[in-house]
Amino acid sequence: MSDKVPVNSTPSPPLLLGRYRVTAQLGSTRLATVYAATDEHVQRPVLFYLMRKEPADQQRLRGRFLAEAEQMAQRSHPALLELLDRGEVGGRPFAVTEQSVGRPLSSLGLLTVEQALLYVRQLVGAVALCQGQRGPSTPDGLYHPPISSSNVFLVGEGQVKLIENWSIPSGELQADLAHYRAPELSEGQPAHPASVVYALGLLLYELITGERPIHGSDARATALAHLSGAIPPLRQTRPNLYLPSLESLLRRATARQPEQRFADAQSLGVALDTLWRELGTTTQPLRTVRATAAPPALLSAADQPAPSLVAPKRVTQRRATPRPNRGTKSGKPPQRRLGRNLFGWLVMLSLIVAVAGASYLVTSSLANQARDLPSLFPRDRDLFSWFTDLFEPRDEIYLVNIVEGLNLRREPDAQNAANIITVVPNGAAVRKLEGPRIEGNIPWLRVRAEVNGRQVEGWMSMNYLLPRQ
Repeated sequence: MSDKVPVNSTPSPPLLLGRYRVTAQLGSTRLATVYAATDEHVQRPVLFYLMRKEPADQQRLRGRFLAEAEQMAQRSHPALLELLDRGEVGGRPFAVTEQSVGRPLSSLGLLTVEQALLYVRQLVGAVALCQGQRGPSTPDGLYHPPISSSNVFLVGEGQVKLIENWSIPSGELQADLAHYRAPELSEGQPAHPASVVYALGLLLYELITGERPIHGSDARATALAHLSGAIPPLRQTRPNLYLPSLESLLRRATARQPEQRFADAQSLGVALDTLWRELGTTTQPLRTVRATAAPPALLSAADQPAPSLVAPKRVTQRRATPRPNRGTKSGKPPQRRLGRNLFGWLVMLSLIVAVAGASYLVTSSLANQARDLPSLFPRDRDLFSWFTDLFEPRDEIYLVNIVEGLNLRREPDAQNAANIITVVPNGAAVRKLEGPRIEGNIPWLRVRAEVNGRQVEGWMSMNYLLPRQ
């Protein structure tokens, strides 16, 4: 038997610590290189964070990596990755977390107000947990990944996680985070809980408007722009959106001075909960209505003239004596009046016949034109359906925004697979019938869709629906 290794053979993936089988390098964060791996003890996919070789010998950065791993071990929240293991291999510290697959919110574009509030509320809860466990060694709270739409991943129907994005090139990382940098940090002041509130407020603004309000030519210019840049009001970027309570919340969360903001993430969370309850009904701008006098028949009892306190004078009426009809003889109308009436009836009958004939001609002409305009009157729909569609609101149409298609369900329940009616393909238009309705922290809409030429109705998650512009 030959001892030569076949040319087409490939080495098996490395096994670290006799447990973690590394399968691929995903990218790098500020301190670590991130690998996809499998925990062979439990056959579970994990993320393996190995401190980068360059800063491994720098005591300050090494201490920071170890402190962050220690802090991650002290908390547990659905919007944060769970730490599974930590230690050192080859003289370099490592950390192992659960694996999470999803898409960053920065790739989703404009979201509905309900979606944005749902996602940000989860993040605020995670940050509040970290800030609530402050101690002498962590005055600013436990570690959590920096706030950015690139670091928030949609990992399920209605669920997000704050994960440090390893796919962002190192040269673009600082430029991305500069969009959320609180002004006091650029002035050299230490970070405190209100600094994160500023970043969360800007993230909420971005998700609702689809754009970051503060910009610069590079990371430094963007960070300094927060010192003087004004954040446009929502009505300037989305004129059709009128939500004064949301405007007020954003204005306070992104105030220039830290003392003017919500004190911490917990206070912001309380305000978001209050706002969510207030937005149970759609709010529209008040319109000025010109007052007009009501007709007498519609006046209420309070608007009726007050009764007079003076008794009316008694009026004596005399019985009228009928006068003889001078134009009649023996009670019969004169002959010329009868002739005049017959002539009037003949003229009226002629007009009716003329109008009927003209209406017939116009109707025939329109019918002939309608045959040449099939797009106006589709053959598979009746005239009543076409007419009612003209008055249905255009903003109730949504587009499916997920590559593999979106499940249409009988009930708003994401856990029951038997609840699925069909899969609506990506890009398909659906019409809103009811909602939104929150079930299992997921906003749902009851919609009507067309699949394979068949009209179907059911519930869809709003997390993968975009309003058609």
